[in-house]
Amino acid sequence: INQIQKIVVEIEKLKKQVGTTCDNEELWQKFGEIHSTFQRKLSRCQKLIAGISYVKGLSKYESIQTSRLKKDLNDLVTRYTKGQKQISTRERGVIKRSRTNSARSSESGGGGGGGVHQNDQLLDQEHVWLDGQEILEREQQIKKIEDDMVTVADMMREIGYLVHDQGVNIDNIEAHIYETNQNVDEGTSLLGQADRSVQKRRKRKICLTVTFIIILIALILTIVLVQKLQN
Repeated sequence: INQIQKIVVEIEKLKKQVGTTCDNEELWQKFGEIHSTFQRKLSRCQKLIAGISYVKGLSKYESIQTSRLKKDLNDLVTRYTKGQKQISTRERGVIKRSRTNSARSSESGGGGGGGVHQNDQLLDQEHVWLDGQEILEREQQIKKIEDDMVTVADMMREIGYLVHDQGVNIDNIEAHIYETNQNVDEGTSLLGQADRSVQKRRKRKICLTVTFIIILIALILTIVLVQKLQN
């Protein structure tokens, strides 16, 4: 996931060069390498997460940690996909601008058309201009980006199922913990009631014993007094 994060950071830097004078074949070769590396790393993560998700007996901490890793991965893939979309959108703008300028050149005809094309480039030297062959190559590269996004979406969908399953497991763990806590509370309450009941019975026994002793003493004194009076 840390390696994927580095790739995402690189994509976010390089996407700013799309449509500028740095938008050349070398830049798109880097994009191609990045896309291939990203898919390999994501595939590896998918397999590792699948392996972890099917492990039985994970502790609560391990399950929560796994879910956090999946969330981090999902956030990175979202950033990566967003960067890919921006690259595609910017490059389509370059293609549209270049085609428009090419059409204006054709309408002007002959050397005059080339003058229009040259003037447009001079007025906007911060942006890249593409010829016919370059436009076709860029369209193919944009198609690769879109195919890459579809592949990544499918992989994340699979990971999403694992996230859902793991989330259910964590919910079950939390439910068991909550139920256990409830049982403990209920048990504590019952113990408290039992203790109070025992104390009440003990007090009742003491009271009865004291009462019995008092009555016994009273009887003894009565018998003694009666005997003395008779004597």
